[in-house]
Amino acid sequence: MHYLVFGTGAVGGLFGIRLALAGHQVTFLARPKLARVMQAQGMVVIGDGPAWRLLTPSVVTTLEQAFDPHPPDIILLSVKAYDCHEAAELIRGTSRPLDVVCLLNGINNETTLATAIGAEHVIPATLTTAVQMIEPGVLRVERQRGCGLAGDHAILPKLLNELSQAGLDPHLYPNPDRMKWSKLLTNIVTNATSAIMGWLPAQILVHRELFRIEIEALRETVRVMRQMGFSPQNLPDVPVGLLGRAINLPASLIQPFLRRVVSRGRGDKLPSFNYDIGRGRSEVRWLNGAVVQQGAQSGVPTPANHVLTEILLDLVEGRVAHDQFRGRPEQLIQRAVEAGVPGLG
Repeated sequence: MHYLVFGTGAVGGLFGIRLALAGHQVTFLARPKLARVMQAQGMVVIGDGPAWRLLTPSVVTTLEQAFDPHPPDIILLSVKAYDCHEAAELIRGTSRPLDVVCLLNGINNETTLATAIGAEHVIPATLTTAVQMIEPGVLRVERQRGCGLAGDHAILPKLLNELSQAGLDPHLYPNPDRMKWSKLLTNIVTNATSAIMGWLPAQILVHRELFRIEIEALRETVRVMRQMGFSPQNLPDVPVGLLGRAINLPASLIQPFLRRVVSRGRGDKLPSFNYDIGRGRSEVRWLNGAVVQQGAQSGVPTPANHVLTEILLDLVEGRVAHDQFRGRPEQLIQRAVEAGVPGLG
């Protein structure tokens, strides 16, 4: 198939490079600055596993260029969640309906796409391989894992085969919501708290009260999932099902386990929300915020996720100076106490 990578960041870049090197036609839609680097230097993947170099990627900077002269067969959508609506509207305006693989983190992106192009054209997906773009055109895989696809779309057998040929280790899941919520559980671990505090995840997990806030946010998420009719499930090389059960163990048992999980997933890197401070936009609305929203609909209290979402959005959108919380755990703890997070004080 002819793939269009819509959003050439770490995730889209990894999929596109591996598919192109496996012999499939791939077009990358990238911002002009990145497109110039890709055209001049190609793209490279380093880190866990063998190095891969794509010397002459096919790059466009507008969606219209991607359809001229031959349109793609399928879109791999890997923009940030806050850009999903705009991307959905652009895709709706194309010359013919296309199937879209939704690789975005968080909840409700598939709904946004379905509203624009029809649910029959949306394929929910996740990536558990840890990858980042360390400089334009250079990707580093921190830990090679795999990807997940969900549903019963007619194109899935062919898609799974081609992703497998590309070494992306695809897995098929029957329940899209269960797959996406399980991925959300991994995305929120220490993410908002680290950004609010300006601390590394390891610092969060050894602090008694901050660890308690983390555990409560995870417990709330699992309660919301169970209210929706499912529990966390394992994803490629990530024991999310075990995490969903372990968070109810005593702190002395779960704390070392969670530190190992976070260390394997993130190492000593700052999580993604750290880079949202002052940017004006954040995916927290689609992660912790989605837990709060679904909890309200399901009658499940979510005070930990609520306070993390509220504070982070204040910092991201510039209503509160980061110095009010950076390195000051007592400030976050006080807000969590006031919000009703149990086990504090």
